[in-house]
Amino acid sequence: MLEKGKPRVFGTYIDQDLERRPSWQGTSLNLLFTVHPNDATIPGLMVYKATGFNTHYQYFNYSTKTLPNGLGIGGQMEHFGLWIDSSFTCGHSNSAATFGSEQLSTHSEFTIDTVEAWLVRPSQRLDSDDDDRTQKSIVEANPEAVAMLEMANRKMYSKELPVNDKHF
Repeated sequence: MLEKGKPRVFGTYIDQDLERRPSWQGTSLNLLFTVHPNDATIPGLMVYKATGFNTHYQYFNYSTKTLPNGLGIGGQMEHFGLWIDSSFTCGHSNSAATFGSEQLSTHSEFTIDTVEAWLVRPSQRLDSDDDDRTQKSIVEANPEAVAMLEMANRKMYSKELPVNDKHF
């Protein structure tokens, strides 16, 4: 993730598939990181691994009125190590005992410039052979969300990806 107007790059590695759930989930393999430019006081990659203090590894929720809607990594409710609002336009970062991390962003509250997401291993949900349901792509399953993103001038990269008949 890149903080808008700042040379700060920071993010997370999430070891488990994200599941919409109004509670903490994930494993101690999750981590937070920052990438400091070469001209920074401490250049290079800073990695914050789980400390064992708590099991607040990842939180992912949306479409609720009483709980935070977005993606949270570490920390506690409303005081996440890294928080990305469900709008993907803003977030916050605080120090988090879960990972022994400092505030990742320049300021606690920040505006998001760029988000990158990489899948570095096969998805357990998509590769499950015991699920006989016909699975839809995220674009097909959420046409309202797609319409909102298109109205907000967000590029739909997944529309350009070839369909894998094994999963869709």
